[in-house]
Amino acid sequence: MEVYVKRGTGFYVPSAVAEHLLKLATHQQLKVLLYMLAHEGEVLSAYDIAAHCGVQAEHVEEAMVFWRQVNVLSATEQMPAVGIQTASVHTASVEPTSVPEKSSDVSAVSEESVRGNVGAMVTSGSMNIRPSEIAQRAKEDQGLSAMLSAAEQYAGHPLRNTELRSLFWMHDYLGLSPDSILMLLAFCRQENIFQVRYMEQVALEWHDHGILTHEQVQQDIQRRVEARTFMGKVMKMFEMTRTPTEKQQTYIRTWQEAGDSLDLIRLAYERTRESCDDKLSFAYLDKILMRWRAEGLKTPKQVEAQENIFRRQRLEQSARKAEQSAKSASSSGEHSYDLEELKKLKNRI
Repeated sequence: MEVYVKRGTGFYVPSAVAEHLLKLATHQQLKVLLYMLAHEGEVLSAYDIAAHCGVQAEHVEEAMVFWRQVNVLSATEQMPAVGIQTASVHTASVEPTSVPEKSSDVSAVSEESVRGNVGAMVTSGSMNIRPSEIAQRAKEDQGLSAMLSAAEQYAGHPLRNTELRSLFWMHDYLGLSPDSILMLLAFCRQENIFQVRYMEQVALEWHDHGILTHEQVQQDIQRRVEARTFMGKVMKMFEMTRTPTEKQQTYIRTWQEAGDSLDLIRLAYERTRESCDDKLSFAYLDKILMRWRAEGLKTPKQVEAQENIFRRQRLEQSARKAEQSAKSASSSGEHSYDLEELKKLKNRI
């Protein structure tokens, strides 16, 4: 089937967009660019563009940064395209440059550079890397290319500029290998927390604790999986419908690290509700578990056996007091006690 383009009112689109940048740009970035080019000479706000393109205002700002980085848009006054109230953006008068075949400026950062810049780059937001550099490095490094392809599969969409920057930040400035980064992405996808902020937080923790090798990363991920599984079971036990607060999560992690079993926590939960008007109190429950740990009690059976001993001791103590009171009353000729009740008390011991 042949398809023909209808000629009519149109606007200029740089050829580099179609030839080199379609794979790098997200659909939001393409929509923003087309709308801006179609409204050359007009002054629009980021919110106007967002409303007409069906994207969020922050995506408009991100798109403008992207198109400036690849030289499709420019801040010069050579050829006005569209005025943005938040930041003046114009198209360049010259043909945008295509992705270079080779460039010494986009080589991998040295190990010394990594160590010197980690402190300054706590997040990927401080990193400045152009999409053209990303494309060139992926072309030259099969490991990075495979990482980007797999990352796109995990994300379920073409990688956004912020996601690409984050991946290279973890690789260049934290020293994580593409393999370790992919293990992190797989873990985040499995746990349904595929968010740049969370991934960077985990990667930074790995860097701070010297977790860099495949085996170390694998062990830490296994620990995190077990922790999240344990927390999920505790949440279900407590009938929690919302994510625990940071303080509550700290309590749960403490119980897991202390080796408290779910059965023991369940018993402590029941004791807590009995003493707190049928309400959950993490602080009260934690004190119960701490007391049991101090007494060397690790299972519900051990706790119940200890409670039975304590209960028996209290009954024996009460019986002795009652018997002493009975003897005292008998010697004085008074009967201020109930003989039948005293008999029942002795039988309970």
